Amino acid sequence: MYLELAHNEEEIKEVLENLCSDTVIELKMFINSYKEEIFEAIKKLSVRYVIKLKENNKPVGLFGLIPQHTANGEKAAGIFLLTTDELHKGNILTFLKGAKKQVEKWCSEYDLIMDKCCKHNQTIIKWLRLLGFSPSKFQDEDFQIYYRGNINLYGC
Repeated sequence: MYLELAHNEEEIKEVLENLCSDTVIELKMFINSYKEEIFEAIKKLSVRYVIKLKENNKPVGLFGLIPQHTANGEKAAGIFLLTTDELHKGNILTFLKGAKKQVEKWCSEYDLIMDKCCKHNQTIIKWLRLLGFSPSKFQDEDFQIYYRGNINLYGC
């Protein structure tokens, strides 16, 4: 598996059309017509990657940052990972090493990186922990914020 900048809109659409069921359930908690809205949001991002299988270059995921505004001008961003079931056909360790390297780079550029994670999505929780994210005190019945950096910037 490898990451490359996501420039090809058809690859982005392919991933969104084939998202794993856990991801679809989570997205529908926020947005009913998630495919169109997420596609438009991802197109606007400057930091977005497509995850591809080495053996056939098939896109199996999207990964990136969503910049957030803070009142004091510090840099914060939300991280996202959207995957298909075919992600597991690739070498997960290679993917995690690449993702960890990218997250470390982002941590040197941003004061806070966070994800609003569904408490029932153990796959994403495991992924976040492997990438060095910690659970915060910010949570409700269904979601918890995981973060790296200065969590005090959350909500600023």
